Amino acid sequence: MPDPQDPILAEVFLSNIRANYALLRDKARGSRPEGRAFMPLPQRDLAFYWPDLVPVVKADAYGHGHIEVSRDLMRAGADFFASGNVREAVELRLGLAGADGEKSCPPILSLLGLTGPDDLGLCVRHGIIPLIYDARQLEILKTLPSISGELAIGVKCNTGMSRLGFDAEDVPHLREALRGIPGVRPLLALSHLHSADSAAGPQNTRIQAKKFAATLSVLRTEWPHLAASLANSAGTLLAPEIGELIGPHICRPGIALYGYNPFAGTALENEGSGLRPAMAVSAPLISERRIRAGESLGYGLAFTAVQDTRVGIMAAGYADGFSRGLSNKGEVCVCGKRAPIIGRVSMQMSAVDISALPDDAGWPLRAWLIGGPHAEAVSGEETAKAWGSIVYEVLCLLGRNRRVHHP
Repeated sequence: MPDPQDPILAEVFLSNIRANYALLRDKARGSRPEGRAFMPLPQRDLAFYWPDLVPVVKADAYGHGHIEVSRDLMRAGADFFASGNVREAVELRLGLAGADGEKSCPPILSLLGLTGPDDLGLCVRHGIIPLIYDARQLEILKTLPSISGELAIGVKCNTGMSRLGFDAEDVPHLREALRGIPGVRPLLALSHLHSADSAAGPQNTRIQAKKFAATLSVLRTEWPHLAASLANSAGTLLAPEIGELIGPHICRPGIALYGYNPFAGTALENEGSGLRPAMAVSAPLISERRIRAGESLGYGLAFTAVQDTRVGIMAAGYADGFSRGLSNKGEVCVCGKRAPIIGRVSMQMSAVDISALPDDAGWPLRAWLIGGPHAEAVSGEETAKAWGSIVYEVLCLLGRNRRVHHP
């Protein structure tokens, strides 16, 4: 437990992430091809087997700390990770390097891939697997022989998201172009589910899986052992259904790994039961005052009390990732009681209504923004809904206050 007077603090419970990983691994294992090895990675003298899961640790593991989370998951059996841009992937590899240097690290996929020419050298030097998703990147790959290296790559295919990836009609040309670039070795093909977590998730997933299966059949005429990865968090929970359409495949969960059910509020909610949120965020109350009915407070006098109100001033604001969109919206938890946010959230302070607290509540007091030890804890989803966002943003922003990791 943090000291009541500590500054805003995001605590990450690694034990919960390990538990989520185990739950998701069990869901995905029906998709794993036992005993089939990947081709050796050209950057390292190493062959490895298709993993159970590829945990997504991009954006600093959704605010949870990508190096700390990945180290812990390696001890739990994770042997492949998906990162964000190439530089973030390199930072992860260096952070995971053991006594024998980077060769002890598992493979790392950069989901943003080659965003510029300099990324190519970094991938070769550090053994990062970049994702390739447009013709411009093929031009960058053609410079590979000049830097005297080989490169394993992932290929992104568009099956309906229409954000990144080669369209089905472009895949034959892609196959020929890659075949003509010395030293490039496609290792896996990926696509991304656009609405697997919606009410129509299973139906939409089947449509995309069928498109992906057709693309895979074209690519595998050249690389017959090319691995396949389609499932995100929601797809991981539907892994057997995807496997029926594309065969053995690798799941790459993100938000579920950190404890949030992608099917929350849908008919499939039970598919994600048992996930444990891994982040709790708290901040101190630094002052208390009382305002009378009819009095206002804060910038713009945006809150006017309708009755005598006991106000706590919390040392958390938008500079700490606590959104200004929560002004006069949402709640925190203080001493096990819900406390509404009142007035405008400012840079490093917010006001909360603590009228429900007993008069003898001892100071100093601490407010829990999300999670925490109380039955009335505010969930990340509730906070996200109040500020008109999604829990991904809540975790990424509040996670910047991360200072403690629990084993």
